[in-house]
Amino acid sequence: MDQSEQRFAMTEPVEIAYNRYAFRFSTPETDLINFVGTLACVAGITPLENGALVEIDNEFDPDEAWHWVRTELEEEINAIHLDDIWYSAIQWIL
Repeated sequence: MDQSEQRFAMTEPVEIAYNRYAFRFSTPETDLINFVGTLACVAGITPLENGALVEIDNEFDPDEAWHWVRTELEEEINAIHLDDIWYSAIQWIL
């Protein structure tokens, strides 16, 4: 099981109204929900218990937007984020 399967789950996008699509995003981590909200393909987020309903912007294909969100989340989870003290130490060494 990879990290993304442990930290979040996403349902397939479904039509919630005429030409409007959304998917359920489940995670206990509010930082991941906030991150999803910053993506251009996301029109809005409705908080739900242990996650959110993520509406896809009408300018985007629902399946492509869903894959975009998943890819960005996996990259964010697997990225190593250092504290500022480590960045300062690296700059001092270089």
